Amino acid sequence: MAFPFAHYAFFGMALLAWPLEAATTTTTTTELVAPADDDNSTEAELGIPSPTRISVGGMSSGADFAVQFQVAFSETVMGAAIFAGQPYRCATQRFPNDTMMPPNPEVPVCEGCPAGKTLEYDHCKYNSSVVEARLLKTVAQNYASQGLIDSVTYLERARVYLYRGTKDNIYEQGSVAKTRDFFAEFVPASQLLFKNDIPSGHAYSLPGSKPWPCGAEGLLSNIPFQNCDYDGPGAALQHIYGGGLAPPADKASLSKLKWFDQKPFYGDKDVTGLARWGLVYVPTSCEAASSRACDLFVSFPGCGFTSYSTFVLLVTNLNFNSWAETNHIIVLYPKLASHGSTKQQQEGCWNVYGQTGANYATRDAPQMLAVRQMVKQVSNLKIWGPFSEYSATVSHARCSAYITIIILFVGMLS
Repeated sequence: MAFPFAHYAFFGMALLAWPLEAATTTTTTTELVAPADDDNSTEAELGIPSPTRISVGGMSSGADFAVQFQVAFSETVMGAAIFAGQPYRCATQRFPNDTMMPPNPEVPVCEGCPAGKTLEYDHCKYNSSVVEARLLKTVAQNYASQGLIDSVTYLERARVYLYRGTKDNIYEQGSVAKTRDFFAEFVPASQLLFKNDIPSGHAYSLPGSKPWPCGAEGLLSNIPFQNCDYDGPGAALQHIYGGGLAPPADKASLSKLKWFDQKPFYGDKDVTGLARWGLVYVPTSCEAASSRACDLFVSFPGCGFTSYSTFVLLVTNLNFNSWAETNHIIVLYPKLASHGSTKQQQEGCWNVYGQTGANYATRDAPQMLAVRQMVKQVSNLKIWGPFSEYSATVSHARCSAYITIIILFVGMLS
């Protein structure tokens, strides 16, 4: 397998940014080091009340999967935050103006293709002019009539936020607009918000002063969060929950992030691709002792986060947790491992290409069912702990960053 240079690149550059913000004195903090995959020392169940409202979100592959999950479980899911995502079941649908291609394991399923032919990989992202939202509406209606997904009438109450940066070179211009058009077939216009005027690349737009340039090119373009003076996660949550959320906490406490065991949800692990551990953020107001029923937001990472280090970096640099802390929202972060035989599976992408079967976008598809079970059982997730304490200095941070940069150059030469 080729060295995943782009994904480690963002990791190294983000680590280099960390010392610029760190204090010059030694401080004690909580270290989010993942337990070993064979560690069975989960201590207790999470023990919180069942969530009241459930929403989902993600970026890139995670956004594609959030679209699937919102549509398939629309009776349960109240809204979605789609940061660069394609329409429901778009990747495997032939449209009248599609170009036919020879068989390809990356697109093993094609609805409407002649025998021995398939679609161009990622045609909905790179050639969105062929996409017809009304055809995909019919697909969803047919699935619902067969009982494969929830009734599409439930989508009438969904609240959907969509985002695409103007410098996104992965989801090209027009691609996310087609996702909006698909939802507009079911969702009232007042419940749809499409933000497409921020000059970010393929990334979450964040506020603040972190040195991750907005719309950067080259190596920095691979960082999945960019300082564009626009709070994308906050805007998404405000829209989903109807406005009126309290301002976010200045900083979310790492002690509120907990590793949970995904093994009970494996099913066929080679198919679901779940890693052993995921993360869940539990605000102070939602802890077991409070007895308060909180909301739940499920955040799906995109491709390239199979390493626990990069996964933690993403979770702790996005500001969903800061908003969650002050607004009684639990945030669940499922994690995929490198698995399977295709490039997408090995990079930890969610299954939106039919690589595990034609019914990948239905309620009973392996990944869909696994996450649905996590949501149902979130109150009783098996938690690993306690977290260890360690002393972190700026020199320690720089050392980690320089080691990562060395790895990057080795990758470039390999």
